[in-house]
Amino acid sequence: MAKFKNAALMLTAAEGARQWAKNNPDKANDYVEKATSFIDQRTKGKYHKQLAGLSQTVKKNLAGHQTVQGSTVHGETPDAPRTSQKPFPDLRA
Repeated sequence: MAKFKNAALMLTAAEGARQWAKNNPDKANDYVEKATSFIDQRTKGKYHKQLAGLSQTVKKNLAGHQTVQGSTVHGETPDAPRTSQKPFPDLRA
């Protein structure tokens, strides 16, 4: 039973943190930047790519959309490339 109690406490804390981050996205982004830069310094850049991906994913989830330049924002999708060729030839006879 003690394990269930600990799990319930963790889930409650996680939900509280999620709500706070949703209400304070700028502060949450700052904390994410500080945490990832701290870990990057401590690991001497060994996990830089993974941390960059993590940071981007967390920011995307906080904001509800991509925060990287060139990505789709607010449901806007780029037009599909226009080509006269079919993507795959029809080999049926």
